[in-house]
Amino acid sequence: MTGSLSVRGDVLPVGGVTYKIEAAAQSGIKKVIIPKANEADVLIEDHYKDLVEIIPVSTITEVIEHSLVGKEKTTIINKLKKVTHLQLNLDIPEVVPASLNKVNNSNKGSNNVTN
Repeated sequence: MTGSLSVRGDVLPVGGVTYKIEAAAQSGIKKVIIPKANEADVLIEDHYKDLVEIIPVSTITEVIEHSLVGKEKTTIINKLKKVTHLQLNLDIPEVVPASLNKVNNSNKGSNNVTN
């Protein structure tokens, strides 16, 4: 698998995906997990297509679903879904209070900020 993660569990694109897939196939790896955002970038040679299954994913939960095996897989996936769901629904406070974000009407055209 290759990729990068956001703090919210989204799989981000990476460079060199085609070469990584071909190297995996040459090494005998049967499945590769890549960022879905890189799916259109994959241009592997025909003789590699039958050697390796390419699995595009968008979230860390999908990565885990495709990479884990065993009796604890479902438990881990369910815990991960709860955590990533909470992260996506966080109430993030404003960085700049709304009162500081209003432009003073008496100074139209200027960049002055009022309290």
